[in-house]
Amino acid sequence: MNRTDSLQMSFDFVSKSIANGFYEPEGIYLTAPFEGRRRVVQYWGDRPEYYRRFAFGMKVLLGHDGLDFEMNPNGKIIAADRGIVTTIGNDLERYGHFIRVSHSWGESLYTRFQGFVVDAGQCVERGELLGYFSRREEADLHFHFGMRIAPYVMADGWGGYSNPLPHLPPNAMILDSG
Repeated sequence: MNRTDSLQMSFDFVSKSIANGFYEPEGIYLTAPFEGRRRVVQYWGDRPEYYRRFAFGMKVLLGHDGLDFEMNPNGKIIAADRGIVTTIGNDLERYGHFIRVSHSWGESLYTRFQGFVVDAGQCVERGELLGYFSRREEADLHFHFGMRIAPYVMADGWGGYSNPLPHLPPNAMILDSG
């Protein structure tokens, strides 16, 4: 089975009739954290050899702990769900300028901002603008989205993160075979 086949299986629910219109793994259905459609350039669990250099506590990462998307310079980054902005920071090694939002189900992480339009402690609605993606046009620069579903364990080898793919709308992502 190739990557495309396995990813399509993740979205079998799209072709089935569901009473409320959505199938929600673990009860979480998010809006895309960006406008339009974006190509996934790095999947959950990819490149374990590279990510072993990062650790949460005493546990090294087992692989990529989110999804990376192609993003146009100055593209809009939006809240995937309603919540409270808990952290606005700068991680020079991995994320650049980033935001964490706390939700009733856990938290989400948005990275590589050039500028923010929200403040720490602010309540945000699903789809609300958080800020703008970096203006730099470096070949390896991409938008990283991560999510932790409560309760999570930081020392699980994933930093408590879960795969966002099943929780995002399939029509917002361009999935390539690998």
